[in-house]
Amino acid sequence: MTSTRRTLPRHADVVRAAHAARGGWVLAGVYASTDAGRGAARRIPRAERMPAYGPPGTFEAYDARHDNGTAVWVRYTAGLPKPEPRPTAMTYRVCDRGTGSGYEGVRITPVIVSAECPCCGGPRGSAVPYRFHEDGDWYTAHKWTNQCGHVDTYAAVLAEFRRDRQLAMDAVRDHVDLDTVGDREYDEPVALLNALALVLRSASARDASRFLELGGYDEAGRRVEEERAARETRMTLRDAARYLPELAAARAACTGCDNGRINYRARDGEFVGLRCPACRREVTSVA
Repeated sequence: MTSTRRTLPRHADVVRAAHAARGGWVLAGVYASTDAGRGAARRIPRAERMPAYGPPGTFEAYDARHDNGTAVWVRYTAGLPKPEPRPTAMTYRVCDRGTGSGYEGVRITPVIVSAECPCCGGPRGSAVPYRFHEDGDWYTAHKWTNQCGHVDTYAAVLAEFRRDRQLAMDAVRDHVDLDTVGDREYDEPVALLNALALVLRSASARDASRFLELGGYDEAGRRVEEERAARETRMTLRDAARYLPELAAARAACTGCDNGRINYRARDGEFVGLRCPACRREVTSVA
Protein backbone atom coordinates (compact mmCIF):
# COMPACT_ATOMS: atom_id res chain seq x y z
CA MET A 1 0.00 0.00 0.00
CA THR A 2 1.23 3.50 -0.77
CA SER A 3 2.56 5.32 2.28
CA THR A 4 0.28 8.03 3.67
CA ARG A 5 3.17 10.02 5.19
CA ARG A 6 4.41 13.24 3.66
CA THR A 7 7.49 12.41 1.59
CA LEU A 8 10.06 14.58 -0.12
CA PRO A 9 10.66 13.25 -3.64
CA ARG A 10 13.95 11.58 -4.50
CA HIS A 11 13.70 12.21 -8.19
CA ALA A 12 16.38 9.77 -9.34
CA ASP A 13 14.59 6.94 -7.46
CA VAL A 14 11.22 8.06 -8.86
CA VAL A 15 12.57 8.02 -12.42
CA ARG A 16 13.94 4.48 -11.96
CA ALA A 17 10.62 3.28 -10.55
CA ALA A 18 8.69 4.93 -13.40
CA HIS A 19 10.98 3.33 -15.99
CA ALA A 20 10.33 -0.07 -14.41
CA ALA A 21 6.56 0.55 -14.38
CA ARG A 22 6.59 1.41 -18.13
CA GLY A 23 3.48 3.54 -18.50
CA GLY A 24 2.14 2.94 -15.01
CA TRP A 25 1.66 5.75 -12.51
CA VAL A 26 4.21 6.10 -9.71
CA LEU A 27 3.96 8.31 -6.62
CA ALA A 28 6.71 10.92 -6.90
CA GLY A 29 6.15 12.63 -3.56
CA VAL A 30 3.75 14.33 -1.18
CA TYR A 31 4.15 18.10 -0.85
CA ALA A 32 3.13 20.17 2.14
CA SER A 33 1.41 22.84 0.07
CA THR A 34 -0.97 22.68 -2.86
CA ASP A 35 1.03 25.25 -4.81
CA ALA A 36 4.27 23.28 -4.43
CA GLY A 37 2.62 20.08 -5.65
CA ARG A 38 0.94 21.76 -8.60
CA GLY A 39 4.16 23.49 -9.54
CA ALA A 40 6.08 20.22 -9.57
CA ALA A 41 3.38 18.52 -11.64
CA ARG A 42 3.60 21.32 -14.23
CA ARG A 43 7.41 21.28 -14.40
CA ILE A 44 7.99 17.51 -14.61
CA PRO A 45 6.69 17.02 -18.20
CA ARG A 46 8.91 19.90 -19.33
CA ALA A 47 11.85 18.78 -17.16
CA GLU A 48 11.95 22.41 -16.02
CA ARG A 49 14.45 22.75 -13.14
CA MET A 50 14.01 18.98 -12.76
CA PRO A 51 16.63 17.44 -15.08
CA ALA A 52 16.04 13.89 -13.83
CA TYR A 53 12.84 13.87 -15.89
CA GLY A 54 14.52 14.93 -19.11
CA PRO A 55 14.38 15.21 -21.96
CA PRO A 56 11.10 17.20 -22.06
CA GLY A 57 8.10 15.10 -23.04
CA THR A 58 9.45 11.92 -21.44
CA PHE A 59 7.08 11.96 -18.46
CA GLU A 60 3.50 12.88 -17.65
CA ALA A 61 2.51 14.12 -14.20
CA TYR A 62 -0.52 15.20 -12.21
CA ASP A 63 -1.23 16.51 -8.72
CA ALA A 64 -4.02 15.29 -6.47
CA ARG A 65 -5.28 15.63 -2.93
CA HIS A 66 -3.49 13.43 -0.39
CA ASP A 67 -4.36 12.80 3.25
CA ASN A 68 -1.13 14.61 4.21
CA GLY A 69 -0.88 17.28 1.53
CA THR A 70 -0.69 17.25 -2.25
CA ALA A 71 0.55 14.14 -4.05
CA VAL A 72 2.35 14.21 -7.39
CA TRP A 73 2.09 11.12 -9.58
CA VAL A 74 4.21 10.51 -12.69
CA ARG A 75 4.41 8.02 -15.52
CA TYR A 76 7.12 7.34 -18.08
CA THR A 77 5.80 7.35 -21.65
CA ALA A 78 8.85 7.71 -23.92
CA GLY A 79 9.14 5.00 -26.55
CA LEU A 80 5.76 3.53 -25.64
CA PRO A 81 2.47 3.54 -27.56
CA LYS A 82 0.54 6.69 -26.68
CA PRO A 83 -1.30 5.87 -23.44
CA GLU A 84 -4.98 6.46 -22.92
CA PRO A 85 -5.73 9.88 -21.43
CA ARG A 86 -6.23 9.86 -17.68
CA PRO A 87 -10.00 9.72 -17.04
CA THR A 88 -11.68 12.56 -15.18
CA ALA A 89 -14.17 10.24 -13.47
CA MET A 90 -14.86 6.57 -12.97
CA THR A 91 -18.26 4.95 -13.48
CA TYR A 92 -18.92 1.87 -11.38
CA ARG A 93 -21.91 -0.35 -10.63
CA VAL A 94 -21.88 -0.97 -6.90
CA CYS A 95 -23.88 -2.98 -4.37
CA ASP A 96 -26.26 -0.80 -2.39
CA ARG A 97 -27.58 -2.49 0.73
CA GLY A 98 -29.22 0.60 2.20
CA THR A 99 -28.22 2.77 5.13
CA GLY A 100 -30.27 1.22 7.93
CA SER A 101 -28.88 -0.88 10.77
CA GLY A 102 -30.65 -4.01 9.54
CA TYR A 103 -30.44 -5.94 6.30
CA GLU A 104 -32.49 -4.17 3.59
CA GLY A 105 -31.71 -6.38 0.62
CA VAL A 106 -29.46 -5.46 -2.28
CA ARG A 107 -29.73 -3.35 -5.40
CA ILE A 108 -27.15 -2.26 -7.98
CA THR A 109 -26.53 1.48 -8.20
CA PRO A 110 -24.46 3.18 -10.92
CA VAL A 111 -22.12 5.83 -9.51
CA ILE A 112 -19.79 8.45 -10.96
CA VAL A 113 -16.84 9.29 -8.71
CA SER A 114 -13.41 10.87 -8.92
CA ALA A 115 -10.79 8.98 -10.93
CA GLU A 116 -8.34 9.33 -8.03
CA CYS A 117 -8.12 7.47 -4.73
CA PRO A 118 -9.54 9.73 -1.99
CA CYS A 119 -6.66 8.80 0.34
CA CYS A 120 -3.57 9.36 -1.79
CA GLY A 121 -4.66 10.60 -5.22
CA GLY A 122 -3.48 7.49 -7.04
CA PRO A 123 -5.44 6.26 -10.08
CA ARG A 124 -8.50 4.21 -9.30
CA GLY A 125 -8.77 0.78 -10.89
CA SER A 126 -10.74 -0.18 -13.97
CA ALA A 127 -14.18 -1.70 -13.49
CA VAL A 128 -14.37 -5.49 -13.79
CA PRO A 129 -17.82 -7.16 -13.90
CA TYR A 130 -18.56 -9.26 -10.82
CA ARG A 131 -21.57 -11.59 -10.81
CA PHE A 132 -23.00 -12.84 -7.52
CA HIS A 133 -26.09 -14.56 -6.12
CA GLU A 134 -28.15 -13.12 -3.28
CA ASP A 135 -31.76 -13.41 -2.10
CA GLY A 136 -32.55 -15.85 -4.88
CA ASP A 137 -31.43 -13.53 -7.70
CA TRP A 138 -28.26 -12.95 -9.70
CA TYR A 139 -26.68 -9.50 -9.81
CA THR A 140 -23.78 -7.97 -11.69
CA ALA A 141 -21.72 -5.30 -9.95
CA HIS A 142 -18.18 -4.04 -10.50
CA LYS A 143 -15.03 -4.72 -8.57
CA TRP A 144 -11.70 -2.96 -9.02
CA THR A 145 -8.23 -2.81 -7.54
CA ASN A 146 -6.52 0.50 -6.89
CA GLN A 147 -2.84 0.52 -7.82
CA CYS A 148 -2.01 2.32 -4.56
CA GLY A 149 -3.43 -0.51 -2.48
CA HIS A 150 -6.14 1.53 -0.76
CA VAL A 151 -9.46 -0.32 -0.79
CA ASP A 152 -12.71 1.35 -1.88
CA THR A 153 -15.70 -0.11 -0.07
CA TYR A 154 -19.07 0.02 -1.78
CA ALA A 155 -20.45 2.03 1.13
CA ALA A 156 -17.67 4.63 0.87
CA VAL A 157 -18.03 4.98 -2.90
CA LEU A 158 -21.80 5.38 -2.60
CA ALA A 159 -21.28 8.06 0.05
CA GLU A 160 -18.77 9.90 -2.18
CA PHE A 161 -21.18 9.80 -5.14
CA ARG A 162 -24.14 11.00 -3.09
CA ARG A 163 -22.09 13.77 -1.48
CA ASP A 164 -20.99 15.13 -4.88
CA ARG A 165 -24.49 14.84 -6.30
CA GLN A 166 -25.98 16.64 -3.31
CA LEU A 167 -23.30 19.33 -3.49
CA ALA A 168 -24.17 20.00 -7.13
CA MET A 169 -27.92 20.06 -6.40
CA ASP A 170 -27.44 22.44 -3.47
CA ALA A 171 -25.18 24.73 -5.53
CA VAL A 172 -27.81 25.01 -8.28
CA ARG A 173 -30.60 25.54 -5.76
CA ASP A 174 -28.74 28.28 -3.88
CA HIS A 175 -26.98 30.09 -6.71
CA VAL A 176 -28.94 29.62 -9.96
CA ASP A 177 -32.12 31.37 -10.96
CA LEU A 178 -33.55 28.69 -13.24
CA ASP A 179 -35.88 31.20 -14.90
CA THR A 180 -32.87 33.07 -16.29
CA VAL A 181 -31.04 30.05 -17.73
CA GLY A 182 -31.30 30.14 -21.51
CA ASP A 183 -31.72 27.29 -23.97
CA ARG A 184 -28.50 27.70 -25.93
CA GLU A 185 -26.15 24.77 -26.35
CA TYR A 186 -24.18 25.11 -23.11
CA ASP A 187 -26.34 27.39 -20.96
CA GLU A 188 -27.30 24.68 -18.46
CA PRO A 189 -23.80 23.23 -17.89
CA VAL A 190 -22.34 26.74 -17.61
CA ALA A 191 -24.93 27.61 -14.95
CA LEU A 192 -23.93 24.47 -13.04
CA LEU A 193 -20.22 25.31 -13.24
CA ASN A 194 -20.71 28.90 -12.12
CA ALA A 195 -22.77 27.70 -9.15
CA LEU A 196 -20.13 25.12 -8.19
CA ALA A 197 -17.39 27.75 -8.47
CA LEU A 198 -19.06 29.62 -5.61
CA VAL A 199 -18.90 26.50 -3.45
CA LEU A 200 -15.65 24.79 -4.52
CA ARG A 201 -13.20 27.67 -4.36
CA SER A 202 -10.08 25.83 -5.54
CA ALA A 203 -11.63 23.32 -7.92
CA SER A 204 -9.98 22.60 -11.26
CA ALA A 205 -11.35 21.82 -14.70
CA ARG A 206 -10.99 18.11 -13.93
CA ASP A 207 -13.58 18.65 -11.20
CA ALA A 208 -15.68 20.50 -13.79
CA SER A 209 -15.58 17.52 -16.14
CA ARG A 210 -16.62 15.13 -13.38
CA PHE A 211 -19.51 17.28 -12.18
CA LEU A 212 -20.69 17.84 -15.76
CA GLU A 213 -20.76 14.09 -16.29
CA LEU A 214 -22.54 13.69 -12.96
CA GLY A 215 -25.17 16.18 -14.16
CA GLY A 216 -25.66 14.37 -17.47
CA TYR A 217 -23.66 16.85 -19.57
CA ASP A 218 -21.15 14.30 -20.86
CA GLU A 219 -20.33 16.07 -24.14
CA ALA A 220 -19.62 19.36 -22.36
CA GLY A 221 -17.40 17.51 -19.90
CA ARG A 222 -15.35 15.95 -22.69
CA ARG A 223 -14.89 19.31 -24.41
CA VAL A 224 -13.70 20.90 -21.15
CA GLU A 225 -11.23 18.06 -20.61
CA GLU A 226 -9.88 18.42 -24.15
CA GLU A 227 -9.26 22.10 -23.57
CA ARG A 228 -7.74 21.51 -20.14
CA ALA A 229 -5.28 18.97 -21.57
CA ALA A 230 -4.31 21.37 -24.38
CA ARG A 231 -3.51 24.29 -22.07
CA GLU A 232 -0.13 24.70 -20.39
CA THR A 233 -1.58 26.68 -17.48
CA ARG A 234 -4.03 25.44 -14.87
CA MET A 235 -7.69 25.63 -15.84
CA THR A 236 -10.22 26.36 -13.09
CA LEU A 237 -13.95 25.82 -12.82
CA ARG A 238 -14.47 29.46 -13.78
CA ASP A 239 -12.20 29.00 -16.81
CA ALA A 240 -14.29 25.99 -17.88
CA ALA A 241 -17.49 28.02 -17.50
CA ARG A 242 -16.01 30.75 -19.73
CA TYR A 243 -14.66 28.29 -22.30
CA LEU A 244 -17.94 26.53 -23.14
CA PRO A 245 -19.70 29.69 -24.46
CA GLU A 246 -16.54 30.46 -26.46
CA LEU A 247 -16.74 27.01 -28.01
CA ALA A 248 -20.44 27.47 -28.80
CA ALA A 249 -19.67 30.80 -30.50
CA ALA A 250 -16.87 29.20 -32.52
CA ARG A 251 -19.26 26.50 -33.67
CA ALA A 252 -21.86 29.05 -34.70
CA ALA A 253 -19.28 31.02 -36.69
CA CYS A 254 -17.57 28.03 -38.33
CA THR A 255 -18.18 27.75 -42.07
CA GLY A 256 -15.38 25.37 -42.98
CA CYS A 257 -17.00 22.08 -42.06
CA ASP A 258 -20.13 19.98 -42.45
CA ASN A 259 -21.65 19.51 -38.98
CA GLY A 260 -18.24 19.08 -37.40
CA ARG A 261 -16.56 17.17 -40.22
CA ILE A 262 -14.09 18.40 -42.81
CA ASN A 263 -14.42 16.20 -45.89
CA TYR A 264 -11.84 16.02 -48.63
CA ARG A 265 -10.52 13.61 -51.22
CA ALA A 266 -7.05 12.18 -50.61
CA ARG A 267 -4.42 11.62 -53.28
CA ASP A 268 -5.32 7.95 -53.56
CA GLY A 269 -8.89 8.92 -54.42
CA GLU A 270 -10.37 7.92 -51.08
CA PHE A 271 -12.72 10.35 -49.35
CA VAL A 272 -11.57 11.31 -45.85
CA GLY A 273 -13.50 13.03 -43.07
CA LEU A 274 -11.63 14.79 -40.29
CA ARG A 275 -13.04 16.28 -37.13
CA CYS A 276 -13.18 20.07 -37.30
CA PRO A 277 -10.77 21.58 -34.74
CA ALA A 278 -12.97 24.67 -34.34
CA CYS A 279 -16.29 22.92 -33.77
CA ARG A 280 -14.95 19.91 -31.87
CA ARG A 281 -18.24 18.13 -32.45
CA GLU A 282 -18.36 14.40 -31.92
CA VAL A 283 -18.47 12.77 -35.32
CA THR A 284 -18.38 9.14 -36.39
CA SER A 285 -15.86 7.96 -38.90
CA VAL A 286 -16.95 7.20 -42.43
CA ALA A 287 -16.62 3.50 -43.25
